[in-house]
Amino acid sequence: MPDPGLLDVLRRSGGLVAVARQLEIAPPVALAAATALLPLVRAGFRRDVEQAESLAAGLSGMLIWLEELGGGALASAVLQNDGASQSAGEAIVARIFGPALARQVVAEAAAQSDVPAETVTKVLPLLAMLSGGYVSARAGHMSGAERLAELGPLLDLEGVGNPLDALVAIADD
Repeated sequence: MPDPGLLDVLRRSGGLVAVARQLEIAPPVALAAATALLPLVRAGFRRDVEQAESLAAGLSGMLIWLEELGGGALASAVLQNDGASQSAGEAIVARIFGPALARQVVAEAAAQSDVPAETVTKVLPLLAMLSGGYVSARAGHMSGAERLAELGPLLDLEGVGNPLDALVAIADD
């Protein structure tokens, strides 16, 4: 189950409607795909953070590379439907999953949502941009400790197990 807070933010902000509009799919289809993908995207961000020597260092590193990709403007690009390239979303997907795991993520989300894998593949980079942009914007001018306190629960940094663990095993086969 995705973090209801993040899913609610993406719905209230118009992010899921923007995804539907950009991809010319029905909003319920975008919602179904996002609902299945969001826990995996969140888990991918978490894996990226956990690869550092500490959660604080990992979170700081993640926020730096998100800022390099556009920071809060990542979400704005999707919301504004300004025709911006999805290359930033594809870069996020590549970093948090890699190609083999990304294929498993798409397959898992397609199976869970009953949305065709081709559509899920197109939703994934836009959802990554929305999520990354939101996390980056929310971090704002917080201190490291404030970031951990605020973003840690959003990314489930203290959670037990990671939803990607089972998919990693499949991708490694």
